[in-house]
Amino acid sequence: MKILIIGGSRFVGPYLIQKLFKNGHTITIFNRGKIESNYSHVTFIQGDRNNDFNIKDKFDVVIDMCAYKGEQTKKAIEQLNFDFFINFGTVASYKKTDKFPLTEESELGNWPLWGNYNKGKAECEKILEKSGIKYATIRPVYILGPRNYVDREHFIYSRIKQGIPLVLPGDGKAKIQFVFAKEVVDIIALLTENKIVGAFNCAGDDIITLRKLVEQMGKIVGIKPKIQFNPSADREKFKEEEFPFANESFFVSNKKIKRLGIRFTSLIKGLKEDYWNYYKNVI
Repeated sequence: MKILIIGGSRFVGPYLIQKLFKNGHTITIFNRGKIESNYSHVTFIQGDRNNDFNIKDKFDVVIDMCAYKGEQTKKAIEQLNFDFFINFGTVASYKKTDKFPLTEESELGNWPLWGNYNKGKAECEKILEKSGIKYATIRPVYILGPRNYVDREHFIYSRIKQGIPLVLPGDGKAKIQFVFAKEVVDIIALLTENKIVGAFNCAGDDIITLRKLVEQMGKIVGIKPKIQFNPSADREKFKEEEFPFANESFFVSNKKIKRLGIRFTSLIKGLKEDYWNYYKNVI
């Protein structure tokens, strides 16, 4: 297949490029070229998606890794020539609710915790719904894995190892969910190669509280973490500099994607593997 990837130069993207190339596909990457990449087997097109794409080739599949506004999605589907489109969405597109787990049929809309990110990503999906094209949207939860540019695993491991207290928002009982980067890649590859239409939550099987997460990561390191709490943490404001996960329970059903044969690594097993293969040298 001839595949165009928009963005995807930092975290999930490199894993996706490797997998699709290994599976025999011809890959073109369109991005701003701000991060060096050494892929001798792919075609690079440097450009800014907020300007015109100016790409004449036709692709079997376009994978859009970095649309954050509806107008960006609109421009991509209008200017590019393709048979199938994959939108890298997010579970943060869902409308605020206290009913969990969320399913792919749950309403999209405003969730104050996620601010403009929520609004923009929901706009992208609405544009696709009205477009009439064949497409799939993936909606990942918090993504973990080596080379994570979002300060999540590093944030917690480094403080545990340095003996710095971890201040959990609220009482530490908010329930959250994760997926590993390579699992997201497996899902994208499956949808790409089979051109499967629909929206799909991307989330592992395990749901865990903030406190339990930190305690388990401490066990992996072999150091008991120092845990404190911030009872006044606002559920509708997210301060990543204090702790990388919000004081808000948020989890989804993964039954739909599992019906397609996808299986997920247990959270603790995945954390252990990534720690010993990558994060063990974190200071």
